[in-house]
Amino acid sequence: MDFNITAEEEALLIRVAAQLRAGHSPTDDSLADELGDEVRPRLQALLHKGWLIVDADRSLTLSRVAQAALSSRRDVGGAEA
Repeated sequence: MDFNITAEEEALLIRVAAQLRAGHSPTDDSLADELGDEVRPRLQALLHKGWLIVDADRSLTLSRVAQAALSSRRDVGGAEA
């Protein structure tokens, strides 16, 4: 697990967390449609660093460590990135 993430990667994690809380199952394609193709390298970096996981349906979810890190932040509760 690489704990060094950029501000852009952190904002993307917060976006994924918000979508998951809303009951959505974000994919790399849905996020690229929403945010632009420039999001794909950040998603790959977060996958490589262990912050995101891809399930069998190609949906993205937060790793346990990412869930814990985001849940400990006070400003993430209902924040949208």
